Amino acid sequence: MRINQLYGRTAIRLALAFSALFVMAVLVLFTILYVSLTQSLQDRLHQRVLEAQDALAAVEREQGFDNLMAVVASEAASVRESDSIFLLLDQKGEAVVGNIQNAEKFQGWRILDRAQFPAIQNIGQPDDRFFAIWAQLKHGELLVGANTRVITETQNTLLHGLMWGIAFAIIIPALFGTHLAWQAQRRIDALGSTLSAVAAGKIGERAPITGTRDDLDHVASQINRMLDQLGRLIQSVNETSSDIAHDLKHPMGRLRQRLEVARANAQSVDEFRDVICGALDEIDTIVDTFEALLRITQIEAGAGKQRFAPVDLKALLGNVADIYGPVIEDEGLNFDCMIEPEQPVMVQGDRELLTQLFANIIENSIRHCPQGTNVSVRLLAAGGKIVATLSDTGPGIPEGERDKVFQRLYRLEKSRSRPGSGLGLSLVSAIVELHGAKIELGDNRPGLCVAIAFPRIAA
Repeated sequence: MRINQLYGRTAIRLALAFSALFVMAVLVLFTILYVSLTQSLQDRLHQRVLEAQDALAAVEREQGFDNLMAVVASEAASVRESDSIFLLLDQKGEAVVGNIQNAEKFQGWRILDRAQFPAIQNIGQPDDRFFAIWAQLKHGELLVGANTRVITETQNTLLHGLMWGIAFAIIIPALFGTHLAWQAQRRIDALGSTLSAVAAGKIGERAPITGTRDDLDHVASQINRMLDQLGRLIQSVNETSSDIAHDLKHPMGRLRQRLEVARANAQSVDEFRDVICGALDEIDTIVDTFEALLRITQIEAGAGKQRFAPVDLKALLGNVADIYGPVIEDEGLNFDCMIEPEQPVMVQGDRELLTQLFANIIENSIRHCPQGTNVSVRLLAAGGKIVATLSDTGPGIPEGERDKVFQRLYRLEKSRSRPGSGLGLSLVSAIVELHGAKIELGDNRPGLCVAIAFPRIAA
């Protein structure tokens, strides 16, 4: 990976951004510390100079000018490396004693360089400087100054510390960010390799998950779920294609056989008409299968939601029961309907699709249950949920097959010798999902129990 690519990664950009913020914070704190510490040291030096002046002025007042001269001479000679400067002038303004000479007079505080005083310029450091101030005495004037070396050394120490701090604040985050960016890029490359392999047809490939539960792990999990769903869809498409071919093979074979028999044996117009009618029936079966597949696809794509409106499920299910009740009894089955809610129970949906939903389930019971079977319809409303239950005491569906019966063209009877396309429950599942409901197939002991839970809306 090239450097420009590496430093384009979010991890290192964040590291550098935090590093810049840290450097700015360090600079602000250093400036505050530098100014406050420098001011504190200057105040201490000023206080030290003023205290020395006051002590010497007291000597003059109490012991006379001559004793002051002796004390100043002693102080000037005893100061190590001339950390302080002294100069005493008499009333004529002439220098009488001190470790410097020819210092000009000035008002207030001033910083004096060691180079200005030849007598002490070879003592101490050449760049030494002094805070100095003149004081007026009774018989003359006195200059006292203190070396600023402690302030300079403190400032230099702070500056060196700042330089190292800034260096570490830049280098360490940059290295750490580079490491994070490199690690992230490796994982991104792994994700890219997985997607490239899937694009090349290796549907079984999955993105690696490190277990750190970070953003990349989350993305990898999302990709894997998408690939799992893609794999299921591809498997479903393959199975559907196989089932379509199998379902069309029989009607197309029967259609061809009838036409060939008619061509070889039919002797009259009536015989030809009978063969053509049978052929049309086979064609209608094929067309119905494809229309059902198309309708399921449209429903799964969301077609029908634009027609959604509040629907009274109590009234709708009652109408379905009224229509199919006589049909069920004519088939030799026992029918029972119990709708508990006394008030309307409202759901948001498409009335036509909901009617087809319940009709398909009831027709399945009529088609697959023997005479004497009990078929029942129930509607319960509790809290924010509405549950419609349609059950029978027929042969039921084995537990291992209950998830599969919602697949397109899936049939429990593998030989496919009996009429049916295997799309009834697929259409039911599509309508349930479109309405945001939940469907569950259970054991009625014996038979099948289909429970559908709808979200309730205000009446």
